[in-house]
Amino acid sequence: MHVDEPTGTAIILLQPSGENSIIIVGGANRNWGDVEASIQETIRTAGALLLQREIPEHVNVVLARMAKEAGVPVYLDAGGVDEPVSEELLSCLDVISPNETELARLTGLPTRTEEEIQRAVAKLKEKGMSQVLVKLGAAGSILYAPEGQMRQAAVQAPKVVDTTGAGDCFTAAYALSILEGSDKQTALLFASAAASLCIRKKGAMPSLPTRQETDEEVRRAGKA
Repeated sequence: MHVDEPTGTAIILLQPSGENSIIIVGGANRNWGDVEASIQETIRTAGALLLQREIPEHVNVVLARMAKEAGVPVYLDAGGVDEPVSEELLSCLDVISPNETELARLTGLPTRTEEEIQRAVAKLKEKGMSQVLVKLGAAGSILYAPEGQMRQAAVQAPKVVDTTGAGDCFTAAYALSILEGSDKQTALLFASAAASLCIRKKGAMPSLPTRQETDEEVRRAGKA
């Protein structure tokens, strides 16, 4: 996809604690044209489609609808913009993955406690979401699924260097593990291990762990 716009840019403000704030300049990311045929074919033959919100909502809707029609599961990492997710997009999703702050923005409800998180998740379920994967940082994660609630403790990092990209890393690792046939609890552990490795290095892309590193971290976490 090529558009006559500058490349999108994210300016990351990193705090000493490793937490971050991000200023997004959308550029080409916000100026999509028609979805090319090659992209359509890639989606229809994919194992899963993972979306995030730094491209226009209407593009996500088009891509998600293609995937749904082809029987391809759709995951949405809820970071990127503060706006609610459209009901049209929600209807195409298999899993939505917000952190507690994003969950509050999506629902307009407080998410300071687990009880408040449950009420916010219930609001998303009223809109048709069957699976909500809530990322809680150092407190781990909770998957709200039709078969019940599943909790995963965070895999602790020796030192938090930079949390940039950790949420995206977590959601992608969870989707990969499910795609490979893992049960949901196992996938949560795999995702937690990947995110733990991610926050130990600076940068969004350079911090993403390899498969070997993640498998080794899962084994260490399992022995702890």
